[in-house]
Amino acid sequence: MSIRASPLSVSASCPTCGDTSERVHSRYERTVVDTAIGNRPSRLVLRVRRFLCSSTACDRRTFAEQIDGVTTRYARRTPLLWGILEGIGLALARRAGARLATALGVHVGRSTLLRLVRALPDPPAATVEAR
Repeated sequence: MSIRASPLSVSASCPTCGDTSERVHSRYERTVVDTAIGNRPSRLVLRVRRFLCSSTACDRRTFAEQIDGVTTRYARRTPLLWGILEGIGLALARRAGARLATALGVHVGRSTLLRLVRALPDPPAATVEAR
């Protein structure tokens, strides 16, 4: 199932300097996989814009707009789906996790689940008291 959408915002903030720009450089379609709808895989086809950075001191000339809660830089999955797959990977790992994800309507390989778990940061070390 494909869902087509485009953001309604007029401007976007540069990720490097933080300045807001309204100058549109170009538009393109970006595809992001999302959680299943009715046990069917779904993907979002977003028509996003590239903006020209308005700051002359900024090294970045153009940047793509990000939609909060839906896209992150370079990601092909939504943050919601990413979190679900990380949870499945932590609980079940490889083959069993891939089977559960497929049963939930998200097709993902067992190596991908393992890669997601390996990319997670280590939990903070706790101090141990000796008596």
